[in-house]
Amino acid sequence: MKNKKRFLAVMMAVVMSVATFASTPAVTTQAKVKIIVGKKLNLSIGESEYVVAKGKGVTYKSSNKKIATVNKKGLVVAKGAGKCKITVKQGGSKATAKVNVTPAKVKIQSVATVGSSSGESLAQKLTLKVSWKKAKNVSGYYVYYATSKNGKYTKKTVKGAKKTSTTLTNLVYGNTYFVKVKAYGGKKKIASKEDSKVLSVKTYKKVWSDEFNYTDKSKLLDNWSYEVGHGDPYGWGNQELEHYTDNGENVSLNGSALVIQPKKETIQCGGKSVTEYTSARMISRGKREFQYGKIEFRAQLPSAQGTWAALWMLGNFKDDKGNTVGWPDCGEIDILETLSDTRTGLFQLDKIPQTIHCRKYNGMSSSSGPKHHDSIVKGSTTGYHTYGIEWNEKQIDFYIDGKKTWTYTPSQYVTQGDGTNDPEKWPYKHNFYLLMNVAIGGTLGGGIMGENGKISKHVVYDNEVTGVKGQMKVDYVRVYK
Repeated sequence: MKNKKRFLAVMMAVVMSVATFASTPAVTTQAKVKIIVGKKLNLSIGESEYVVAKGKGVTYKSSNKKIATVNKKGLVVAKGAGKCKITVKQGGSKATAKVNVTPAKVKIQSVATVGSSSGESLAQKLTLKVSWKKAKNVSGYYVYYATSKNGKYTKKTVKGAKKTSTTLTNLVYGNTYFVKVKAYGGKKKIASKEDSKVLSVKTYKKVWSDEFNYTDKSKLLDNWSYEVGHGDPYGWGNQELEHYTDNGENVSLNGSALVIQPKKETIQCGGKSVTEYTSARMISRGKREFQYGKIEFRAQLPSAQGTWAALWMLGNFKDDKGNTVGWPDCGEIDILETLSDTRTGLFQLDKIPQTIHCRKYNGMSSSSGPKHHDSIVKGSTTGYHTYGIEWNEKQIDFYIDGKKTWTYTPSQYVTQGDGTNDPEKWPYKHNFYLLMNVAIGGTLGGGIMGENGKISKHVVYDNEVTGVKGQMKVDYVRVYK
């Protein structure tokens, strides 16, 4: 009986134990949160990207908000250069995303020579100024420069978040320099992922100049000759009235500039005494001739009604038969001219044409007309301004005071090739010489204001043409390669 009771007690204990076990929940292990997008982010300052984790109830936190922030939806915004982590939590599980932030790509704005290359000695070193747009949240900038786009770049460090320019010194004239910029930031000076756009600037070395800083007229003949005569027929082909002299009376040197002064006087011409306008036309033919490069004149121009001043160039070369090529086949480059309105004959104050002439394009009725651009240069008759060209194998760029005004290239007027093998459009592959002159009247000089206040092509005396207002002053002429 006792054994029976003991058995029943054991069985009851087993049943209760099984029941207790069956009613106890099973113990489970939670899965680790998993980042499915953005486990490793590479951003530039200002960029943003999502970190995405699978599941609900996910939270996000940045280890360094100065480098990157993150919102409750997982959007990471890059703030400053450096590295940080985004911690992703879900319940008791967490994971991390790595964030690498670099400065944004810099917007480079300009690369230019400092000041004018004018006045620098042949041995003087070149200085370039580089400018860029300020970048956000950076410590400074790296400026790289080289003499070929794919060559080895030299690096200059520019400290300071607010800096937007620097100068590169001790460079060499005659090179083309390629420049690019990166920003850097953070303790480790992390640089932008991308270089800025590469800008280039072509520089020139001065190979010759006449500064006119002397008073001895005989020194002029080292570089220049006087071209004389009326230029018959029809006054150099332009109906001009002046007679160019070689006695030096129409030229003076004041120690800082060459001055060409028209006059009204009685001269011997063709065995006769005649009263007419005289002036000077200085040419460098046979003494100073150039093929390609940068040519600059600095001058103050006449303002007298009827004057026609010019600083220009003509080609000097021979054809296959050994004959000197004449105009317009030789080519003409008018770096500057003054003019009168062809309708009224009145002087156009401060209006400066810059023109090319060749067989295809010239001022004659048989051509398609010259190619030119007119600029307004305020103060051209009251102060000095710089007029120039940059001339290479394919084009001629015209400048006034360092700013490009227009470009002539034959490639604009051909359907095949670049046009430089067409002598009718491009005679500019030969030597050219320089000219400086002040003409009177003619197709661009217009009528001359006489004493009676009326325009006349023939007057006995004109105090403006023959006075200070008729003068052209040339501070210098410089040639660079």
